[in-house]
Amino acid sequence: MKRILFIFITTLCSGAFLSAQSPSGKAYPNGIYIFCGREIPRTFSYLVEKKDAGGNWVQAAELRAPQNAAALKANLLNLPACFRSTMPLPFDQSDFLYTQQSKSFTTDSLSVYAYDPKILAAIGCGWFDDGLAPNQTCQYRISRVTRAGTVVLGEVSQRFPENNYRGSLEILQFTPGDDVITLYYGLSDTTATHNLRLYRGRFLENNYREVPSSTGYSSLDGRRVAVVHDESVSKGMAYSYVAIPYDYLGNPGTPSDTVNVYNLTKMADIGFASNFSAVADKGKGGVTLKWNIKSDLYVQSYELYRSKDYDTDYERIAALPAGTSTYFDGDVDPAEAYFYFVVMNNGFGNSLPSARVPVILEGSLPNILPPQDLVASLRGNVVELTFQSIEPDIRSYQIFRGEGYTGELSLIASIHAEDSSGSFTDTLALSVNPQTYTYAVADVNSSNSISPMSDRVSIQYSGGRLPIPSRVQAQLRDNGILVIWDDVAQQNAFVVGYNVLRSTVDNAGKTIEEPQIVATTLFSQNAYTDTLLIPGTHYRYVVESVGIDDEKSSQSLHVGVIVPQKLPLPPGQVSAIAGSDRITLRWDNPIDPDIKNVRIYRATLNAKAALLKELPANQESFEDRTAKKGIHYFYYVVTVNNRGEESKPDEPVSARVR
Repeated sequence: MKRILFIFITTLCSGAFLSAQSPSGKAYPNGIYIFCGREIPRTFSYLVEKKDAGGNWVQAAELRAPQNAAALKANLLNLPACFRSTMPLPFDQSDFLYTQQSKSFTTDSLSVYAYDPKILAAIGCGWFDDGLAPNQTCQYRISRVTRAGTVVLGEVSQRFPENNYRGSLEILQFTPGDDVITLYYGLSDTTATHNLRLYRGRFLENNYREVPSSTGYSSLDGRRVAVVHDESVSKGMAYSYVAIPYDYLGNPGTPSDTVNVYNLTKMADIGFASNFSAVADKGKGGVTLKWNIKSDLYVQSYELYRSKDYDTDYERIAALPAGTSTYFDGDVDPAEAYFYFVVMNNGFGNSLPSARVPVILEGSLPNILPPQDLVASLRGNVVELTFQSIEPDIRSYQIFRGEGYTGELSLIASIHAEDSSGSFTDTLALSVNPQTYTYAVADVNSSNSISPMSDRVSIQYSGGRLPIPSRVQAQLRDNGILVIWDDVAQQNAFVVGYNVLRSTVDNAGKTIEEPQIVATTLFSQNAYTDTLLIPGTHYRYVVESVGIDDEKSSQSLHVGVIVPQKLPLPPGQVSAIAGSDRITLRWDNPIDPDIKNVRIYRATLNAKAALLKELPANQESFEDRTAKKGIHYFYYVVTVNNRGEESKPDEPVSARVR
């Protein structure tokens, strides 16, 4: 079986990548796979660049062949987690793979692994861009880098997510075997299909889980089939199976139809119920159930199940000892449809169920008029229904809900009339997807007769979880900060705008000012320029979606920008002229409307300068009459802006009173 599987994988992979000699890309469940080329990068390297939001090529990876088998194994271990958890990787083949790739300059030396994307990534010919955000198209450029220079091999544009795999499975036959069940699936796409996953649940329980199984490949009636063995089964149990194919990158195909398998090789080993019937008894106010038994060998007990829906929501209403063939169910309401079936337990589990039989206990009083004036209002994710009943003697109401304007209505609640006061509250599940819901109401009288449904009413629901703006960026632009983010309004029609919030932090990242809304934009505007800035301040921005009725999403990740400090211009042409009893200073003030004052600092030799005088912004000279004879003074002049910030001083000027 292993040899058959080995050869089949070779066929699948070679068919999928036979034409991929130049750079190419393909999406997988968590990202994008980039194939760089067949030449193994031992004397050169593959450079993979990715285009950023500004249209610039940014290096994403540089690939080289592993230097030894240990490095090749490490590359396998570093593959994305989705492959390590779902696909067997040949860690034990590291020495073999390293030896093989050393024999040639191309991937042809890898034999059966020559077209496996995971192995190609391990030897440096491929790269996985993992963990991408959905709904984007990524652009890549692949180059060959040597000492002589760089040669561009090609560019790749790939949408994520994108699943072009269309493989499906057809159940052809199955074979129970007491301790193993074998299933045969026909493959619609033998070229791209890599393997399949098998999911199993107990019959009618709808609790499917992936089960360990062994898979081989063979032919059946001239058709390529996957042969799957489930070796964790019990004799006499009834199972339901669904299989899902996937390609070499883990992209799932179309699930197979459900197949039910009763794991018993000889049907005579266990009895089964026949002629199962349910008869309403109006006089007793209940339902009488009867059945016959064909061979009661191994039967230990009977279990009766009941539901108001033919397909789902069956509940066990009784467990009866072997030998029983009748049961009276008195816990039923008149004018209500019920469905029953019986199963037998043989110690291994339940047998296949009997046929499902319907029954209705007749009500005595008619109920022909539905509730009127049904109105639905929505606040957040809570829908409030109000209605009126015009029939007398109403005992309860039945609330129905469906998806869309014309979707099938299903019963979601039954409420007593005295508890409802003609109203009902429905709490909708939170979701990122908008939805339209339709409601209708029927009433039930004291004879348990159900009226027709009322007219439908509909509400439009945003889902309660508006999409969070993603990829928020902030950049300095001229005299402001440009904040941009992804236009998530395209994902949800209930997004009517965005809130831009700003906070300030210190150099250590501690918040100085909590986030405040600085702008609210329309849904069509996913950018904002903030011009109310203070130089030298570290700003952080977050964005949230705004919906109808002022509903808000969670806040995005923050982005930060530091506005550079902008000091005022210093005075020019500063000079100091000594007189007999004073020193006169002159300078030229710069043309700057933000300058508020001029400050003069004075110092003596080996002494610290001190503020001598603060002057108005329009003054361009000053006489120092406090200067003493024989002392050498040093002066420098600075300007001061309206924020109290000083300009940088020029070289000091000096003079001494004569």
